[in-house]
Amino acid sequence: MKTNKFAQVLFALLISSTCLFAQNNGSESVFISGTKFTYPLIEKWIAEYAKVNPNSKLKIAPKLAAGQTADLNIIAHQPAKDELKADQAIVYAGKYALLPVTNPANPILLGAAKKGFNKKEIDKLFFEVVDYDAEPTKEKPKFAATIYARDNQACASTALAGYFGHLTSEIRGKKVLGDDIYLLSALKKDSIGIAYNNLGYLFDTNSRKLKDGIALLPLDLKKNTKDILTGNLDFVIDVLEKNQIETVPVEKIGFVYSPVNSRKEVTAFLAWVLTDGQKFNHDKGFLNLDKQLLAEQNNNLQERFLTLK
Repeated sequence: MKTNKFAQVLFALLISSTCLFAQNNGSESVFISGTKFTYPLIEKWIAEYAKVNPNSKLKIAPKLAAGQTADLNIIAHQPAKDELKADQAIVYAGKYALLPVTNPANPILLGAAKKGFNKKEIDKLFFEVVDYDAEPTKEKPKFAATIYARDNQACASTALAGYFGHLTSEIRGKKVLGDDIYLLSALKKDSIGIAYNNLGYLFDTNSRKLKDGIALLPLDLKKNTKDILTGNLDFVIDVLEKNQIETVPVEKIGFVYSPVNSRKEVTAFLAWVLTDGQKFNHDKGFLNLDKQLLAEQNNNLQERFLTLK
């Protein structure tokens, strides 16, 4: 309750300061860049935020012009120790889940339909660790499969590998350049193709149903979590917010910014995302932060806001 009251007061203060700032700096935009698969949610946040703050000038900038820098950079993996600069901080604003998906014609669906894959089997299917000290062995794979994944630097690859305790270089198969949506294009052309992808790309966010031309890979699930295989996005989100499923990576998304150099309207937007903005996460296939983590983000933002001059 205290957190909610603080968030409302903080948001009111930030909105007031932002409006004054915007009146004096009408030509300046706030640029947001980073992980592309989050853009549908970011665009929704921007649109809804503009309804309560018409003076805002938030823009997604996939490619910044020379001399421009992003005020907010979207990140969708756990940053390495040396990845953030000394003056940078992260505000986490939601979560995303990765589900294994394949071509509907894949014979693997028949072979694994009853029990489904457990974490060990998924690990063996998706990853390959080369032990140069061991004698080479030839083990016939249980299923014929082509693994598709993003390049090693992509957030989804980093999250996937890290969740299963691997390096991105240990992901098997073919690397797909560009956006994560291209993984689905590859699967539709390959009857034995398999990949992990985020909910916002796997499901039609309007109908809430799994997109045509793909099928979820059967997983070994407990009775109370089997709804994630029903093909209904709302069921999937509900189950994943209430349960931790060992074969389904869930990772945070956040904004990297500089508390020291940021304008107050940047902090105002972040405060709104952590309050009113959370109601739009599900709509675009993203999960909400749990209450404890959300409270931590609000508290951290409060401390940073109070240091602004």
